[in-house]
Amino acid sequence: MKNLVWALAGVVAALVSVAFSGCASLSERLSAPTAGVDVSKYGKEWFDAARAGRWDITQALLEAHFPIDATTPQGYTALILAAYDEQPDMLHRLIEAGANPCLGDRNGNTALMGALYKGGTDIVRTLMDTSCDINQTNNAGETALAFAALFGRFDLLPELVKKGADPNHTDARGNTAMEAVMAQGNQAAVRALRQVGATR
Repeated sequence: MKNLVWALAGVVAALVSVAFSGCASLSERLSAPTAGVDVSKYGKEWFDAARAGRWDITQALLEAHFPIDATTPQGYTALILAAYDEQPDMLHRLIEAGANPCLGDRNGNTALMGALYKGGTDIVRTLMDTSCDINQTNNAGETALAFAALFGRFDLLPELVKKGADPNHTDARGNTAMEAVMAQGNQAAVRALRQVGATR
């Protein structure tokens, strides 16, 4: 937490420096097309703030034109990290600020997929209510419904199907979610999938 406070102090110091570097006012400089915060310089603070739910830091960086959909080397956006680390307030604020909830990491896994793997139900439902394609796939051709089946989020399967998720979608290997859980011997997942209309 102390590091985040120091990070915010650094951002403020940088903005003050910009304000006094010429005749134009701070607001004029920040509204200029070329204005913005160096991603390589403030990336750690940005992503740490998303994980910790520190909107004060995130907001300061956004006001300095930090790119809202910047990614880590693994392809994680701040929104993906907020969903995975169960920061619902940060998630809502990022969506309201224009962050793209449909972006995937370098493996194509979306915030919704990450939330189905680890996050809270409220976060999953927030992400299901975005404009993203509910049948969006990762690089392996897996959908959010497959994640729900594979990771035991059976209570959310009916909601995913109601949103349009295809229970018989085939992944890049030609397997359905049913076939994937059957290969694991996961009979509870098989039953849950059958209840929402999976047939193969």
